Amino acid sequence: MLRIGVTGLMASGKTDVARRFVDHGARLVEGDALGWEVLREPEVRDRLKALFGASVIDADGNVDRRALGRIVFGDASEMNRLNTLVQPLLLARVREAMEAPGEGIVILDAALLGVWNLAPEMDGVVEVLAPAETRIARLAAFKEFPQAEARQRVEGQRLPPVRGARRLWKIENAGTREELLHRADQVWSEIQGLKSEAKAR
Repeated sequence: MLRIGVTGLMASGKTDVARRFVDHGARLVEGDALGWEVLREPEVRDRLKALFGASVIDADGNVDRRALGRIVFGDASEMNRLNTLVQPLLLARVREAMEAPGEGIVILDAALLGVWNLAPEMDGVVEVLAPAETRIARLAAFKEFPQAEARQRVEGQRLPPVRGARRLWKIENAGTREELLHRADQVWSEIQGLKSEAKAR
């Protein structure tokens, strides 16, 4: 099985790339979806309430990620508190999902791939890049964030560079979605080449 990471800052377009690979037959592991699972755990929810207050819990008793985001993206120390609690649990789930038996190509869609230092464990990593102003505009347009909140989130997200990847592709996504998907298809062809090389060994 070939393991490919797809990473990038919020609103970079990384998930569009990951899902394009799924269209071509890959299996997808979504870091964000696994993060939701972790936040639904009662112990995690209760701990978040104790750390950040009742405002991060919605009327149904679930973690309100948007309210939580307003706190942590504006304060690095608060982000560190959140990561200390959540990241070890999330990484364990990611590793479990990636190690599930199967053939073909598995894609890990995860902004935090560099934080977790998973690049050396992948057969390759795709990093999707887009200018900050473009990403702010996308959050405002497609996620309906107020402009100020979109800017706070984009400017408050800090990720380390991808290090140790066996193969690293960079996709610039400052144009149209069609251009992004075309570039993703080009990278997919190269990923297929890696698969063929692996079979030949």
